[in-house]
Amino acid sequence: MAEMLVMRRANGDLFSKEIAGQPRIPVWSSRAACARYRARNPELLTYLPARLDDQLLKRIAAGVNGARHVTFFLISEDAPDASLDRGRLVSPDELLLTHGAAAPAARRG
Repeated sequence: MAEMLVMRRANGDLFSKEIAGQPRIPVWSSRAACARYRARNPELLTYLPARLDDQLLKRIAAGVNGARHVTFFLISEDAPDASLDRGRLVSPDELLLTHGAAAPAARRG
């Protein structure tokens, strides 16, 4: 089972970022990548990695902050500058599918 992670505060708030003018929820495919991004992005320091399991994914997709449509952004693990803008869009359905197979690689972009 592939591990997919989001950043979450102790109160349950998820980290989101505006990417290409749209709000996105960044997703990482390893704890090592989360640690590297946290070290290089001070805005992530108040967040901890949280496993994106089926239950959390469905709860997010059902409505985050009153929004019914959520867009996830799979963060590129090989971005040398750990930029939160590098990666690719990924649907909730694709995230559900990755639980049974290896996570798709994010492309630089």
